[in-house]
Amino acid sequence: MGLKSLIFFQHSLFLLIIHSLFHFAYMQPLCHEAESSALLSFKESFIIKKSASLDPSAYPKFESWNERGDCCSWDGIQCDEETGYVISLDLSSSLLKGSINSNNTLFHLSHLQSLSLADNDFSYSQIPERFSQLSKLVHLNLSASKFSGEIPFEISHLSKLFFLDLSWNLDPPTDRKLLELKTPVLRSLLSNLSSLAQLDLSYVNINSVVPSILANFSSLTAINLTDCGLQGEFPIEVFHLPNLQYLNVRFNPNLTGILPEFYSSSPLKSLRLGGTRFFGKLPISISNLKDLNELRVTGCHFSGLIPSSLGNLTQLMYLDLAGNSFSGHVPSSLQNLAKLKYLLLKGNKFSNLTLSWIGKLAKLNLLDLTRTNLREQIPISFTNLTLLSTLALAHNQLTGPIPIWLMNLTQLTDLYLSHNNLSGTIELETFFKLRNLAFLRLSHNQLSLIPENTSNATLPELQVLELASCNLKKFPNFVLHHSKLQLLDLSHNKIRGSIPPMARNQSKEALWSNIEVVDLSSNELQGSLPIPPPSTTFYIISNNHLTGEIPHSFCALSSLYGLDLSNNNLSGKLPPCLGNSSNSLTILTLQNNNFHGSIPGICTKQSKLIRLIDLSNNHLQGPLPRSLASCRKLEFLHVGNNLIKDTFPSWLSTLSQLKVVILRGNEFYGAVKEFTDDCSFSKLLIIDLSQNNYSGPLPLKFIKCWDAMKVVDAPTLTYVQLNSSFQFRVNRYNKVTKFWPEVILTNKGIKVGYRKIEELLVAIDLSSNNFEGEVPELIGSLVGLRLLNLSNNNLMGLIPSSLGNLRNLESLDLSRNKLSGEIPRTLGALNFLSYFDVSNNQLSGPIPKGGQFDTFPDSSFANNLGLLTRRKPENPEISAPTPSASSGSSSSVELDWKFVVSGYASGLVIGIGIEQLVVRRRPDWILRRWKRRSSTGRTTWISCWFQT
Repeated sequence: MGLKSLIFFQHSLFLLIIHSLFHFAYMQPLCHEAESSALLSFKESFIIKKSASLDPSAYPKFESWNERGDCCSWDGIQCDEETGYVISLDLSSSLLKGSINSNNTLFHLSHLQSLSLADNDFSYSQIPERFSQLSKLVHLNLSASKFSGEIPFEISHLSKLFFLDLSWNLDPPTDRKLLELKTPVLRSLLSNLSSLAQLDLSYVNINSVVPSILANFSSLTAINLTDCGLQGEFPIEVFHLPNLQYLNVRFNPNLTGILPEFYSSSPLKSLRLGGTRFFGKLPISISNLKDLNELRVTGCHFSGLIPSSLGNLTQLMYLDLAGNSFSGHVPSSLQNLAKLKYLLLKGNKFSNLTLSWIGKLAKLNLLDLTRTNLREQIPISFTNLTLLSTLALAHNQLTGPIPIWLMNLTQLTDLYLSHNNLSGTIELETFFKLRNLAFLRLSHNQLSLIPENTSNATLPELQVLELASCNLKKFPNFVLHHSKLQLLDLSHNKIRGSIPPMARNQSKEALWSNIEVVDLSSNELQGSLPIPPPSTTFYIISNNHLTGEIPHSFCALSSLYGLDLSNNNLSGKLPPCLGNSSNSLTILTLQNNNFHGSIPGICTKQSKLIRLIDLSNNHLQGPLPRSLASCRKLEFLHVGNNLIKDTFPSWLSTLSQLKVVILRGNEFYGAVKEFTDDCSFSKLLIIDLSQNNYSGPLPLKFIKCWDAMKVVDAPTLTYVQLNSSFQFRVNRYNKVTKFWPEVILTNKGIKVGYRKIEELLVAIDLSSNNFEGEVPELIGSLVGLRLLNLSNNNLMGLIPSSLGNLRNLESLDLSRNKLSGEIPRTLGALNFLSYFDVSNNQLSGPIPKGGQFDTFPDSSFANNLGLLTRRKPENPEISAPTPSASSGSSSSVELDWKFVVSGYASGLVIGIGIEQLVVRRRPDWILRRWKRRSSTGRTTWISCWFQT
């Protein structure tokens, strides 16, 4: 080919290319004007707000939309190459805030096939019914966009849908589910969507059974129905869907089911059933799931042995069998899972564990063996787990020292060894080799920790440090220099001296700027009370020797959730702001100190969520603040053993959640009168008004309204319980806070403790007042009563025979009154009655025989001249002289109240306990001595402690 021919050929080729490009550009259709106008009108429905999207990479896609451009080139839009119609609109994570109503121009885009509005803020608006007009949709994603209300039935008309995602529509402050499925039940919604391949309705309130028709959707590859309120039995046929790869029905506690025999043809890759009631055994055929990379069944009801065939799932990367009832040993065949990164076996019933094989799982990132009955020493085979970031061995029976080779696992971020029998002395500096450590939990072993010797040593990433009950004698100073620290628990040690400054050091550099929980309780700390940083949510310094006043700067703690300063030597007046500075304050316990002055107004401003107040055993004066009536969540109120002078606070009856009221040992006076005509205190379980100056008749109308005391063997009220659990977050750890009781019954000087007792504890103590009139028959309707004390009053008339209805009664004291007539024979049917006292009355007639009455000493009936003598005391050596009867004498049975705040690994646990002090037939000199003490308020003791 000559030069001219070559030039001609190149020129012709260039012209051909230019012609083709021009022709293509000419043939490519532009966006239709009507659709462009509709899109621009749709844009005007919203504002751009940064907080509207959660994705950190979110940006406003609307910025490229303008009237002069071709809408097919706009960000988030795709047009059909032949027709120019808009077929795809993707505005996910676009920072949109606004709403979509039925007149929105979005519904003019009738050719749409794919629509994603995920991760925006549609201001709690409803999903419009007009979505059904977009009949060509195959992809619809409205997840995480704050849509609320009912899902319209018209969604079921989108028969071509291949992908449907309405998940994660939650209210951010409360995580409340916003969407619900009512009029169309799940079956109705799905009945016309037979082409579905992916279905995600996570966190939608469905509250129905899983329809069996789901097993007919042969195209389904992914099902996600997390936390939907699903009920009934899961259709076992769904597991055999030919294309199903992902199945997630977690957190549906009323959903039950069993696993099928799996086929070798199953394409399942991920199976998540955690938090349901699936039960039975893991089938041996689970080994047929050759593609399975994730098996998560935590918190179900599976039992039996873990099948060794599980070791054949060589693609498995995540295995979570925690919180079931698996027994026997863990099969060593699991060592074949070479790709395994996460292994969670905690909370099962294993025995004879041999775990040397775990060292062969070289890719393990997380190993959780909490509560698995581990014994002996930490297996040395764990040294091979060099990629391990989390090692959880807490709540076992491990022994021996903490091995030094653990410090070679330099990738560790979380080390949990608490609640074992580990022993020996170890220096805290030993752990400084783990430079990535964020969570260190060594509490409640038999260790002796030695604080660091060098001031510059540190753990730079430390966020949670729990060293409770580790025989520490000195405050570990290195923690003061950790700005990332969020939880510090040094409770139950022997730390002496003053608490170092927490908020700022001398150079004004901020310390602990992220701290949330500080627990230094049960030590030997002295000095003044330090001010915690503003970020503090729980501040627990109880059971120490702190002195001085509460600084007024505590008013700046706006995030405070719980404050426990009990059992110290603090004094002075309570700051006026206390109990009002934080809008989240829930727990306020200041008992057993030396505070004086009036009680500040609580719940006057922000803090109306408070549920527990204990100010007992101080020297507080004046009336109860009427602002307490604004504490709408209050459940526990204890102001006993102070110098409060007031009438009965009947205005507390407006607090519908109140369960425990203790006013004993004060200067309350007057009649107990109703505040309103409505029933009051309907949830009350414990009331103690003893050792005051109340007068008049017993509060008949109140007694009539104490409905909670009329409950016997209620399955949902098996112990005194302050409302349901609540949560607070410490970094990536959720701490579930529950209230459980501990009951201390002291009978004849013997203390017996019960935690989470099986019985419902109900008690009334109105003793040592000036009540008069008759004992109302109505008390016999309070069939849940365990303890009833009306002693040392001026009550007259007969003992009501209706008391024989109190079949759960354990202690009954009617002594030191002016009761007459016979002891009702109906009391002989009280089979649980272990303490009975009607001494110092005007009773007559025979003493009932049989049953528990044969066990009561004669002192229980003394000084009733008309009572017929029953018998001589069988053991006169323990009988004391009979005290002289006097209306001013103290009660022979007293209730003392012990408030216990304890903790578990799941979080903070607060308990309430009762101590009953039984003093029999005491000599006059004991009564006189006691009376002098009681005039200043009898000393009781209350212990509080928090653990993790």
